[in-house]
Amino acid sequence: MATASITEKDLRLFLMDRPELNPLLRGVRWSPEEIEAALVHCVSCANEMAPPTAVYTVETFPLRYNLLIGCAGHLLKSASINEASNNLSYQLDGVTVNDKDKSQVFAQLGQQFWDEFKLSVKEMKMAQNLSAAFGGFGSEFRFR
Repeated sequence: MATASITEKDLRLFLMDRPELNPLLRGVRWSPEEIEAALVHCVSCANEMAPPTAVYTVETFPLRYNLLIGCAGHLLKSASINEASNNLSYQLDGVTVNDKDKSQVFAQLGQQFWDEFKLSVKEMKMAQNLSAAFGGFGSEFRFR
């Protein structure tokens, strides 16, 4: 994995994805490959959004926090797909168990983070576009 502006550890801390906090999973929820794919997908989405501006990589993406929440949203949305497809309630001796019933919660949280990511990227790109057109346009965004 290339050196990203955020790390696997950053994402795991934000999402509280640690083995000791996931007793039902007996480990972490997301593999390093899934985290790397989420980073790539978020940057790709940002690059494809209008208006066209600079093309970023995982290493050069300028908004660290926004990449974090975008990746969190992507991972939670993918987890909601897994939860929904593996949802099965079962009952034994009067006790009902459903350990894969979090798809709705994951989908809502994922969408909330994803929407925040996309809005922030849109605002960044508009600021970059205005700055390029008019030069010296002030913005709260700092670029690398």
